[in-house]
Amino acid sequence: MNSKANLKAAREAIGSKNFAEAVKACNRVLLWESENYNAWVFLGVAYTGLENDEEAEKSYRRAIEINPDTMLAWQGLVSFYEKRQRYDDMAKIINDLLPRVAESGDGNKVVDYLNKLVAIYDGKDEEKYVATLKLFLPSSQYYDLIKDQKGMRRPIDIWTIIAEITASNQDKLVESRIQSRRLGVRGGPIELIRPEVEAEIFSKSQLGQMYENLLELAEQNDASAETKRDLELKLLNFYYKRIPGVADKTENYEKALRLAKSLAGANIEALLPYTVLIETSDAKYIDDYDQGLLDKIASQFPDCGLAKLIQGYRLYLVGEVEKAFDFLGDGMDLCPVSLFGYQCLAFIYHNSKEYETGLEYATKGRDLVLKRAKDIGILQQKILDCMELYMAHCYRYMDKKYYPYALDLYRKVIVREQNEITALEGIGAILREENQLDEAMEYFEKVCTLDPGRHNPLAEIGWIYCQKGNYEKAIAYITKAIDLVDEGVPEYFYRLGRIYWAMDGEYRENTDYAFKYFMQAVKLDHEYASGFTYLGHFYREIQKDNTRAKKLYQKAFMLDPLQVDAAFHLSDYYVSNNELAEAEAVFDQVTETSPKTGWAWRRLGFSKIGKTLYGEAIACFQKALRCNSNDIRCWEGLGESYSHEGRYMAALKAFGRATDLNPSSIHANHERALVQQKIGRLDEAIFGFKKTLKLAEQQSKPNYLPALMGLADTHLEKAKEEIQEGFFGRAADSCAEIIRLALIGLQQDNTIVGLWKLIGDACSTYQVIPSYVHLCAYSELQEVMQLLLDSAPNQKLGFPDNDQSAALAEDFAQLDVQEALLLPPNVALDVILACASFAYKQALVVCKNHRSIAPGLWHDIAILYHWMAESRSEMEQSTALNDMAIRCIRTALKMEPSQYSYWNTLGVISIRTSPKSSQYAFVKAMELNNRSAVPWTNYGFLCLSQQDYELANQAFDMAHVIDPEWISAWVGQAYVTSLWGNTDSGGIFQHAFESSNGTALDASYGYAETSFARISMSHADSKGILLLLSPAFALKKLTEQKLDNAQALNLLGLLLERLGHYERASEALAGAVLALKAASENGRIPDDVLKQRITIAQANLGRTLCASGDFEGAISNYEAALEYGTGSSRVYCLLGAGIACYFLDQLEESLGMFEAALNETEQDLDLRMDVTVLLSKVLWALGGDEQRAVAKNQMLASIADNPTYLPAIFSLCAMGILEGDQTLAKAALDELHKIPPNVAFESDKEQKIPWLISRFYQLQHDPVQSMQALVKGVHRLPWLGSLWSHLASNVLINRDISCASRMTSTALKIVATSKDASADAKAEAYENAARTKLSGSGGVATEAAKRLTQRALVMAPWRASAWRLMAVSASKLE
Repeated sequence: MNSKANLKAAREAIGSKNFAEAVKACNRVLLWESENYNAWVFLGVAYTGLENDEEAEKSYRRAIEINPDTMLAWQGLVSFYEKRQRYDDMAKIINDLLPRVAESGDGNKVVDYLNKLVAIYDGKDEEKYVATLKLFLPSSQYYDLIKDQKGMRRPIDIWTIIAEITASNQDKLVESRIQSRRLGVRGGPIELIRPEVEAEIFSKSQLGQMYENLLELAEQNDASAETKRDLELKLLNFYYKRIPGVADKTENYEKALRLAKSLAGANIEALLPYTVLIETSDAKYIDDYDQGLLDKIASQFPDCGLAKLIQGYRLYLVGEVEKAFDFLGDGMDLCPVSLFGYQCLAFIYHNSKEYETGLEYATKGRDLVLKRAKDIGILQQKILDCMELYMAHCYRYMDKKYYPYALDLYRKVIVREQNEITALEGIGAILREENQLDEAMEYFEKVCTLDPGRHNPLAEIGWIYCQKGNYEKAIAYITKAIDLVDEGVPEYFYRLGRIYWAMDGEYRENTDYAFKYFMQAVKLDHEYASGFTYLGHFYREIQKDNTRAKKLYQKAFMLDPLQVDAAFHLSDYYVSNNELAEAEAVFDQVTETSPKTGWAWRRLGFSKIGKTLYGEAIACFQKALRCNSNDIRCWEGLGESYSHEGRYMAALKAFGRATDLNPSSIHANHERALVQQKIGRLDEAIFGFKKTLKLAEQQSKPNYLPALMGLADTHLEKAKEEIQEGFFGRAADSCAEIIRLALIGLQQDNTIVGLWKLIGDACSTYQVIPSYVHLCAYSELQEVMQLLLDSAPNQKLGFPDNDQSAALAEDFAQLDVQEALLLPPNVALDVILACASFAYKQALVVCKNHRSIAPGLWHDIAILYHWMAESRSEMEQSTALNDMAIRCIRTALKMEPSQYSYWNTLGVISIRTSPKSSQYAFVKAMELNNRSAVPWTNYGFLCLSQQDYELANQAFDMAHVIDPEWISAWVGQAYVTSLWGNTDSGGIFQHAFESSNGTALDASYGYAETSFARISMSHADSKGILLLLSPAFALKKLTEQKLDNAQALNLLGLLLERLGHYERASEALAGAVLALKAASENGRIPDDVLKQRITIAQANLGRTLCASGDFEGAISNYEAALEYGTGSSRVYCLLGAGIACYFLDQLEESLGMFEAALNETEQDLDLRMDVTVLLSKVLWALGGDEQRAVAKNQMLASIADNPTYLPAIFSLCAMGILEGDQTLAKAALDELHKIPPNVAFESDKEQKIPWLISRFYQLQHDPVQSMQALVKGVHRLPWLGSLWSHLASNVLINRDISCASRMTSTALKIVATSKDASADAKAEAYENAARTKLSGSGGVATEAAKRLTQRALVMAPWRASAWRLMAVSASKLE
């Protein structure tokens, strides 16, 4: 087949767009010629026309594979991709095609393809886009081929595009790195980070070279001047920012500076070149800058930061300060790293005397200069000198403590520039201030040499001469300085005036000298504050015109708050005129402007104390002490502030420091003692007050009243503390000391209310400790009362003439002191309380019934009258005193009706006479203070007295809710519980007693009563007896405070009896009898109740007297008790009397007593049996056959009446054993066997039955039966240690050592772990164990026996058997 014909047909079909026919023609060719290049190309074109893209692309690529050097297939494929907008594939094909096209020499096609690539990469692939653009440049391999072709791009256009892209990318990179660094650990302000990042990136950038190339191309292409300036501006920006990041900083700096000058010279409308020229200028002062440049910036770019700085500086120079600072602030916000800005602000703040702010800006400026030197490689030395000079000036004017910094800076400047006048003057001024006058003189003389026409060093030299005391030369130099100045300098006239002031005498007093020059200074400058200050001194010291002096000081201080001297004297005037607010304003301003002025802080602190702002006062005193740590008044003020704030330990340290600085300071020692008193260090406080009194006496201030009052007040607190601790005698001595001290104070000044109050408080304290009234300072108290005889406070206050209290006090004032000591305690207490009321009344007279003081005094008087009313036996006297108490407390309430404690007192006083009034008063107290448990508790007791137990219990519960630690509420609830018959009352009383440490009297009695009742109802072993020690001590203290409390005395006697203290018990019971007999006189207790109580007390007394061996006294009291005794009480009295007669060997009388007792017991069978046993024992003791027979018959009759009555059976068995009557003993034992086990266990708690049976068989010489009786008991009750002990004793008798050892070991274990085992049982167990050890051999066993015996003695030291065993152990060890 003809291939050419088919190819021709295919071309024609393609031309006519019959692409299907073209495909057929091509396929026919390829059928015979599979690698026909043209057929594949035509096939690609045909498939493209048919939009069969896949086959078209395969056809083109197959043609390229067949002949890659022919362009037809390449061009077809490019066209195909372009039509289908497959630009990525198109770009790849063009990149592969370009070298072939270039080889073919078709430059036009190369340009075409390059432009296609540029179009493809534009906006898609920046890197390839730039790379493709660079193929148009002379450095490209295609440049010679395409340079003259149509469509060729100009190099300047290409470099412009590349530079723009590079600049944009670098800007993005800069922003990215800035953000990442700001979020990093070492992040900082953006204005500091940006230059660093830009320098870092630009140092590696080729952008500068691009701009330089563009400039060359612009010259070659005759570009416009605007284009060239724009390129130069970009290049300047690049070089200026690049300098810190490159090693060759000088080259880049010089390039940037040349460009900036060129652009500025061309008057370009861009800020950058002018900013560069200003910021790179090295000008020592602002005036040294190129003013033309500054004008151009301010005029052409008024909104830029640099322009605002320039405008602000110029506005300041013309006096528009506020506006200037607005511009300067805006300028620094816009240019935060402008060196020009820091230079302006350093100058302005220094010139405005705002030295701290000036120092801040100068320091930042100095740091910026050094940073610039590091960044651009060139140090702006003049600006550095300027900043360091401003820093030095600011340090010098700020405070003397900064002088070393200022000197260091001045000297650094002088090293660089030896003739810097301001630095030389600064050093001289500092040396003069530090009193190094000769060295200072040298510096000022050098300045004079450098500039003979300079007047300032002359004035300084003159001032140095003044300080040296060479007033003539001083006057000469300062006069010369004045002559050199065209316009007068106020400071020079002021200094001249100061020189004449220092010369004193006529020069100070004569108005032609010092006064004249001070006046000239203030005339030259009406705001020259120092001149007004010394004019104030002149009028204060010379003219004695305080009014004018005060005005001058006011003027000086108003003009210059730094005039500390003026402020000091001005505040003195304010304080003396009682203008405290104005004085405090002065202190505030001085401390604000001159924080190192110690006296201002100190005075401000005392001012704050006067306003009770103690926290602020503390801060003031602390700052004052930073100025002068040896200021005693500051330490004292600090201590007072701490004390008022409640920070007592800090106050003690402050006062301690004050006393260290001045050990003889009366005030510091006194205040320290006061703080010690407040924190409860009463002994130290007493010592401190005594030391203060001694110091005051040494300084001619004998009997220093504040210390006297403090000492007396401390003794009062000491007395209260001693009463709480139970040291009543010490408390009485403390009260006596208070009276003595108060008398000394009253002898100096009897108008001091506090001293009269202390007398009243001290005397009132004896109400709590009436047993110690004999320790009262009667002599001193009588002197106090004699001081009142002429005052007559009773009449002045309107008390009735028949006031019993006043009569007692007046009688006491005229009584012999020795007679007062002989008064009975009750009478003496009434006298002391009367003196207390007289003292309170005198305090009322002295304070003139002042509303802030009098209510408390009326309240105290009311309480005294109430106490006296309670102690009166005569009803009429008691009622009168109680009415007076109510009258006094109502007076207090009229003056201060909102004081809840007064209402509470009214309720207490009225609780007996008017329960309704009492209830109203308590409710009122609750309303006024719903957080106090006191009125609720007292209301509970009112309800208790009215027998409303439910309401009383609710009141006590409410008191618990308010204050769980209020003891009286617990006592009240315990009483309610006991009245309800609840057994918990004992626990509540005990809790109240322990919580109050024994100070609550009612709690003490309730605790003792319940403890005694608990012991009485249980088996009273030695352990239980020891539990009565604490209640007995509590009652002892109670009876010392309540002398006439018969119930407490009776209970105390019973407790002491249980403890075995029979003599003391007899004393307490005798006191109870006397108290009951005294109570019979006032008629408050019904006769039948009183007789019953006397009978019980005398019976108890008879019993304790009998126990102590006073049998006659016992009989006497029993007989007295029999007068009123009835029923069982008579029986007990007869029995007690019979026992006493028995011990006196009055057996007949004893028998008669028992018989009488037996006759009294016909109705009470249990009591009759007890009496029968006692009677039988007495009959047996008489020893006669007839009496013993009667005793046996009585026992047998008693057993017949009650077969389970163990005492009768035990007694009968004992009689049989003692007489050797085995029949009788055996009969008694048989009776014991008949008793049921449960009855025997209940009636024989200590299991005497097995022991008695064992003893019987032991006496019958039947050890087996004896052992079996004990073994049976152990089997029945194996937990009872006493049975094991008895068994061990029995085994020891039979000499079975090994068995005895086991028995004693078991007994010890049981007894040691038993809570109910008695001391005797434990001691017996230890004795048996010791005997077992002694039965062994060797010294070790004997030593163990000794230790066990010692344990037995510790348990029960009263056991004679243990002592005998100890003697045996000791003898064996020897």
